[in-house]
Amino acid sequence: MSSPDIEVKCFSQRVADGIYDHVADAVTNLGKDGLGEADFSIDWTTTVQDNYSGTNWSYVNTKDGHPFRTNIVGQIATSACGTKHSAKGTHFTKKNMALSDSDTVKWKWALSKPTLSSPNLTDIWENQLTSIEDWITEEKKRAVTKPEGDNTNQDVTPRRTKRKNANEDSMAGQQSMTASTSSIASSNMTLDVPTPTADKVSPGALYDPRILPDYRGTLKLIPMHESYSKLRPGTLVLAVCDAHVYNMVQNGQPTSTFQLGMQAMKVLDPSDEPVEERLIPILSTTSVEMSKDDSAIAGFSTFDVAISPTKKNQAKWTKTQRRKR
Repeated sequence: MSSPDIEVKCFSQRVADGIYDHVADAVTNLGKDGLGEADFSIDWTTTVQDNYSGTNWSYVNTKDGHPFRTNIVGQIATSACGTKHSAKGTHFTKKNMALSDSDTVKWKWALSKPTLSSPNLTDIWENQLTSIEDWITEEKKRAVTKPEGDNTNQDVTPRRTKRKNANEDSMAGQQSMTASTSSIASSNMTLDVPTPTADKVSPGALYDPRILPDYRGTLKLIPMHESYSKLRPGTLVLAVCDAHVYNMVQNGQPTSTFQLGMQAMKVLDPSDEPVEERLIPILSTTSVEMSKDDSAIAGFSTFDVAISPTKKNQAKWTKTQRRKR
């Protein structure tokens, strides 16, 4: 949500520049590699990931059995909508104790429909939601009706028809053209990187990875210290994800957590929404991990120059006694 004294222009600028239409065309060209066009139990299906319990499920492509990966487009939403992008991520810190090296910190992204989205991109967004809805509905049915560990595929038709934003013949032609063009561009790309001379080659030396003939690392990575700014609310992104279901029992009742695990995120268009403020937590004064084996560190952690009210009263009483003498 933008501040009243900051004018946000990125959304109207995307409309004026036709960015939403370009993104919609590119996502349409992905075909079944885009979540909106991939139908659960038809294009991708369940496989049991047996982590000694057989209750956590992952997914594979129906046609080849390879791990399922899909692309989803959207706009980064605020922390109020579920995004957790901070130093502690999704980690829950009990009593504000400092995190240790053994703690796992993950970020979570909430995506929303792009603001002022074009009709075609809106259709794509709605199709993505339908794919997720179908996935959750059918897996909940499976959890109830199928015995644990049964991998038999079900012939399930999506419960509602997805929106169409291009006819299939046109899309197939665009797919073929795009794939061949990109492969030609990659094979003809030349990188002006000098090969290291003999005197620079030695055990333990580091080399520019671009000297490798198959190197294609042309994407510009976001430095960690710039991630809050580059991935602020309103940023238009494409994410490639895998899918998982975690089945658990809480308070005696079975429950399932459906998760799209992001493997990589690409910024399609930046945002000029304000960067969200991150509140710095007030941690407990003593870090157990740091101070349990070192009294000096424990003394440092608990050191406080503030004088308690009791000590202040004692100090005043001592001064009074000294004056009377």
